Amino acid sequence: MTSLHQRLTSALNTLGRSADAVADTLLIGGWTGLREDGLNCPISNYVTAVMPDVEVAAVAFNRITVVSTNGETVETPLPTGAARFVTAFDTGSYDDLAVTLTRTDGEVIDDLER
Repeated sequence: MTSLHQRLTSALNTLGRSADAVADTLLIGGWTGLREDGLNCPISNYVTAVMPDVEVAAVAFNRITVVSTNGETVETPLPTGAARFVTAFDTGSYDDLAVTLTRTDGEVIDDLER
């Protein structure tokens, strides 16, 4: 059986080698998320979807930390393409992957309200 770290590394490498390739993979798979929210970004949502034993995936600009259903925690650097995607996404690129939270009246929820 492969370790959680090996499976995580494999899942991340599958995303693609460039920021654009990562974005394409996420778009095709329907994995969207919030900008500047490491617990709900497209890569975090991808990891928790493709690795059912992962309860939490926290993405930083160049690292990811996951917690499995049995409590195992693994942290690893993001591959170059994924790290570049995170930076680009958080600074406004890849609008098709960005979710905007709104209140029931349709007003956008800003960072202060989250």
